[in-house]
Amino acid sequence: MFGFLLVSFYFCTTFTMAAIIFTTLPMMVCLFWTVMVATDICRGWRSRASCHLLLFMATATVLYWGHCAFFTRSMAIMPLADTLYLTANLLVFPLFLLYIGALTTRRADHRLQWLFTLPAIAGGTCCGIVYTLMSSSEVAEFTDLYLYRHQMKGLHGMAMQQAFIHDTSKVFFAILIIPIYIIGRQRLNSYEHLLSDTYSNLENKTLKPLSRLLLTFSVVAVASFTANAIGRHQFTSSPWLLAVPSVLFAALLFAVGYTSWQQRFSIDDIEAEEKLSDNTESMQSQTSELRQRIEMVMMDERLYLQPNLKIADIVQRLGTNRNYVYNAINRETGMSFNEYVNRMRINYAEQLMTLYPDKSITEISEMSGFSSSTSFYRNFKTFKGIGPREFRIKLKH
Repeated sequence: MFGFLLVSFYFCTTFTMAAIIFTTLPMMVCLFWTVMVATDICRGWRSRASCHLLLFMATATVLYWGHCAFFTRSMAIMPLADTLYLTANLLVFPLFLLYIGALTTRRADHRLQWLFTLPAIAGGTCCGIVYTLMSSSEVAEFTDLYLYRHQMKGLHGMAMQQAFIHDTSKVFFAILIIPIYIIGRQRLNSYEHLLSDTYSNLENKTLKPLSRLLLTFSVVAVASFTANAIGRHQFTSSPWLLAVPSVLFAALLFAVGYTSWQQRFSIDDIEAEEKLSDNTESMQSQTSELRQRIEMVMMDERLYLQPNLKIADIVQRLGTNRNYVYNAINRETGMSFNEYVNRMRINYAEQLMTLYPDKSITEISEMSGFSSSTSFYRNFKTFKGIGPREFRIKLKH
């Protein structure tokens, strides 16, 4: 008998602990990154993107706090927790788009994206007002039947109105996923094109990791909508049912937080350098003539060997305008600035490998102006069709 009680106590304790861990895991991840980003801002590293990231992580923390209140059946705070959960659930995906917009979109074009937050504001406001008007018996009725059983039958009065608001919010959540993903993807692609036309070195500037996270985030959002459509109450019977979605959301949010926290470069930095370039005295030159001047200064002074060469450096060297330089390279060569410079670097690396067969690939990479071996390997294969090691073997034969 004692053994049976001991085993029962063990399983109950394990059940409770597992439920607490899986329920709070996504919230703790979001809270961690909220503190990290807030600390950075307090230390003076402040930008549009960092403020948007803080807002996104703080909202996600509130979202999963409401999630925890539901699964721990905190009835005393359920009206507040459910209102905040509904609001944050509609708000978190648009805020992620706003964060992407802060990284990729000029200030004038960024404001329209706030329109995606209107469903969250309207839904949260309506939900909070109806909860205020509901009697204690209606709140208990709504909580028991709708939230924990996902039933409409038996609801009366304001409880029925509250169920309608919740169902409508789920529909809006599903509707928002597709346009937010499409717009976010377009913003990221446009940024990558602009980046390629402005810099020779894209290390620590590209947003390709965030692009992959946007796709993953969208897929998880669809899964979240499906779970809400089925009913969160389905996951209350066992903590192990919470394990997969909780770990999945926590892992995704940690990846978003880590990738975003490391991203220190944005469209604001490009705009700042554009202003410096545009202040340079403008010289009206024919495109082909200007392209020849660019080619001459690049080859004579070997500017392409500078790892962090920017189009602004060429502008200042020639005393012309950024748009003229961009057009001269893009129209005359059919390449972006990044491709134009890296092609020169690879041609120079080919000469070095021929002249100095004993030098290592890493040394050749550094001498050619590349900031990393990864970038060197990728560009060498792009322009030569084979990797540098295979090219060296071919030279020996």
